[in-house]
Amino acid sequence: MEKKLDDLDKSIIAGLVENSRIQSKTLSRKLRIHPNTLLQRLKKLEEAGVIMKYTVVVDYSKIEQGFHALVFLNVNMHDGWEGECRPISRLPEVVSFSLIAGGFDAVIMARLRNDQHLAEFLRRLHTNRMVARTTTYLVIDNYKHSHDYNPLRDELDWRV
Repeated sequence: MEKKLDDLDKSIIAGLVENSRIQSKTLSRKLRIHPNTLLQRLKKLEEAGVIMKYTVVVDYSKIEQGFHALVFLNVNMHDGWEGECRPISRLPEVVSFSLIAGGFDAVIMARLRNDQHLAEFLRRLHTNRMVARTTTYLVIDNYKHSHDYNPLRDELDWRV
């Protein structure tokens, strides 16, 4: 998006982050704008890549994926290492895969069924020749989830 987001764009985004299932008619009424204005703004935000997709938040513990681990990686950094690591991000257990700075080269957030599933996942990671070493931490509890992140929440004078 070439121009900066204005207050209306921020309010639209904040409202959708709070509840992506809100009907456009309801959102436009809460924002006090015409529904066509909302739809035009949404289209521009989508085309600009500001809104990348609409999604659902799932409680994975209720579908046997409640075991959460952070796996830190040290990587053999040879030519092409990034391209060879990229397939790791496509493993079904991987929630996120990020390159980081510090004592490790990358970190994976993974959702797993149980400790056996974790062991199998780690074995699969080590089949990638770029993975030199892993250090795994189990998540015991979460106080805030990524789906709770809404830096534009203050733009709302209402709650969806």
